[in-house]
Amino acid sequence: GLTITEDAIIRFGIEWDFQPFHVDRVAAAGSIHGSVVASGLHTLAVTMRLCVQSGLFTGTVVAGFEWGRICLLRPVRPGDTLRAVVTVKSTRRSRSRPELGIVKWGVLTLNQSDEVVLDTSATNLIATCRSTPSARPAR
Repeated sequence: GLTITEDAIIRFGIEWDFQPFHVDRVAAAGSIHGSVVASGLHTLAVTMRLCVQSGLFTGTVVAGFEWGRICLLRPVRPGDTLRAVVTVKSTRRSRSRPELGIVKWGVLTLNQSDEVVLDTSATNLIATCRSTPSARPAR
């Protein structure tokens, strides 16, 4: 997991999503959130980092095709520790490049209380292992 600090929220907000509830403690205190909260873009970026750091995408992902519908279900606050849970939803060989595969992932990001803060999907072009007989498609 990764613990999100107030400083990280503010720095990301200043750079990428300059809204008062992401960058200004006083304004955020008077907002519906009651404090600084992370941008949804920040939450998605953290999710990607968690997936990459886990080794899930390292050395296998050739390209990203799509992020599915991104549902931000609750705010991410300073001190929240996020973790990503990824499941394989579907796989298939690329029709044009049979040495590559296409994987659709279901991605949930949860906080330290196991509450889902983000629900999305991702589709990637993946390197496959064609050197073993079990990896070859049936004919």
